[in-house]
Amino acid sequence: MPLNAHLTCPLCGAAHRPVPLARGEKAHCTRCDTVLAKGQFESSEATLVFCVTGLVLALPACVLPFVGAGKLGAERTSTLFTGVGALWDNGMRALAVLVLLCGALLPIALLAALALLQAPGRLAGLLGSPALLARAARVLELCAIPEVQVLAVLVALMKLGSVVNVRIGPGFWFYCAMSLSLLVAQRRINFNAFGSGPAGPESKP
Repeated sequence: MPLNAHLTCPLCGAAHRPVPLARGEKAHCTRCDTVLAKGQFESSEATLVFCVTGLVLALPACVLPFVGAGKLGAERTSTLFTGVGALWDNGMRALAVLVLLCGALLPIALLAALALLQAPGRLAGLLGSPALLARAARVLELCAIPEVQVLAVLVALMKLGSVVNVRIGPGFWFYCAMSLSLLVAQRRINFNAFGSGPAGPESKP
């Protein structure tokens, strides 16, 4: 974290001056004692690796068979976007758009935003305003919920398993891996380092 940046407490809004942390050390808010930052046990490039891994996994997750169902010789295979098309064709267009955005497009956009925030040297210089991108990423975090789609698919498979023969395709496992990569990247990144924390009163470190 740059030492000239402001570290803002997400709970009480108190601003602090960042200080270098050794591995395992924690920085606490002087006002409410909330943990503001932790010393990293891994290199800063690890977050970028998770983001890039998630983006790479997104392609097969979108195009490979997601789930399959069959009974009495009739089989049907679905991809990630098949359900969106079915909802749209049956008049549930608002729900179709919501599933498309929250389950596919926004998670990929969030992975791309986090990757840009962690981009080294020359690539980071092309961002223009890292703080603006960090704020956009925080908004995307509220809507990008691939883990909910994973749970929804698992519940549907359990319900359908007693009626038809269901088969999980490789696209589903790629999607699970992409979701896990996104969750790990989100847990590792510190948005306060880019000045995107909520505004609050100044306080001494």
